[in-house]
Amino acid sequence: MFSTFIYIIIITVSSGLCKNELYKGYRIYKIDLLNIKQEDKFNLLKSDLIDFWRKPSHKYNVSGQAMVPPSHFEWFEEKLGENNITRDIIIDDVFEYLHEIFLNEEGTEANFDYNNYHRYDKIISYLKSIEEAYSNSSEISIQLVEAGRTDEDRPLVYLTVTAKSSLKTQKPLVIIEAGINPREWITVPSAINIIDKIVQEDQKNFLQNLQWIIIPVLNPDGYEYTHTNLRLWTKSRSTRSSLGPICPGVNINRNFDIDWLFSDTSSSPCSHLYGGVEAFSEPETKMIKNLIEKYGRTIQLYISLQNNGRFISYPWQYERAASGMFRQHHLLGLEMTSAMGDDYVLDIGSETLGDRASGTSTDYAMDNGVLYTFNVNIEKQGASGVIIPGNEIKPIAENVWNAVAIAAKSIMKRSANTNS
Repeated sequence: MFSTFIYIIIITVSSGLCKNELYKGYRIYKIDLLNIKQEDKFNLLKSDLIDFWRKPSHKYNVSGQAMVPPSHFEWFEEKLGENNITRDIIIDDVFEYLHEIFLNEEGTEANFDYNNYHRYDKIISYLKSIEEAYSNSSEISIQLVEAGRTDEDRPLVYLTVTAKSSLKTQKPLVIIEAGINPREWITVPSAINIIDKIVQEDQKNFLQNLQWIIIPVLNPDGYEYTHTNLRLWTKSRSTRSSLGPICPGVNINRNFDIDWLFSDTSSSPCSHLYGGVEAFSEPETKMIKNLIEKYGRTIQLYISLQNNGRFISYPWQYERAASGMFRQHHLLGLEMTSAMGDDYVLDIGSETLGDRASGTSTDYAMDNGVLYTFNVNIEKQGASGVIIPGNEIKPIAENVWNAVAIAAKSIMKRSANTNS
């Protein structure tokens, strides 16, 4: 209750601040775990005010990164000390850190490119230009679908892409979802790059044998807010909770109806992990739900692009166990991680994340009949993986495509064997 009260004060005061000024004095702590016992105790350390850019993992020797407000320095350090958990301060002031790099993050070019991060209206314009470019094509069908509107009245869109020659056949469907966490900007161009790849002349097999749905920005309101107000925002901008505009937004990747509001989530509207007033309370999650209900078992691959580690994971996230498709996921995942680089880790979601997480999109998709579901977590090597400079967009997007192409080829091969 006290944490929520403090957070309400912070949010209320921040409404009149300049861009990212809320983060003045915030620190980023680097956390290392020496053994399993420490990991178990660390996972009990909960606070709605501690925002993990990356949770630590003893199993994979991964350092955690925690953003902590000044009000919780003493508490956080005390709790770590009680469990002999080592920590270092790697960013002493998040506001100053963002101020130094922010000028290089936003695109200034008139047209969409892969050297900058772009605002939502420019992304929509680029998607429309793709649709228009192929409107008279005799080979490729591309349709920009508006599936609804966000709480701030932005269009919720996805792009369908397939070959016209097989529109009347029921081909396996691949869904790529990006931008579910709005601060993870790198996922957006990575998804759009997939569109550019599958329409190329030398990639015809991907359209002749598969249907594609690409969702470049699942959380447009949150994405825009990270450009205009708080770069590290993690939620939407809805106001359905009892605290309304005081503590707006829902963490979209905690709002799906699977183990909802149980692990690594919060019932506090002021938390960055807030799961919503109920499962599927948000138009963004309803869009995914509608797609899965519409296409059913035709969907054979669902990939969520994220940015909180260097790993590929498969269900489950909500419990420390694998799904009945463990063997198939692991074998395909090995090929995908190999395509991305040897430093990428493969495991079930709860192990790679370092904790269980409820209400996620890929767990929901798997629980509702999708054959393969993966989280592809992108991160650059080095320090803070959440903030990736524009000059690294293209090579990272190409790396993501390598993994997606491997998975898509596996689906095509499986379909061919089934039909032969």
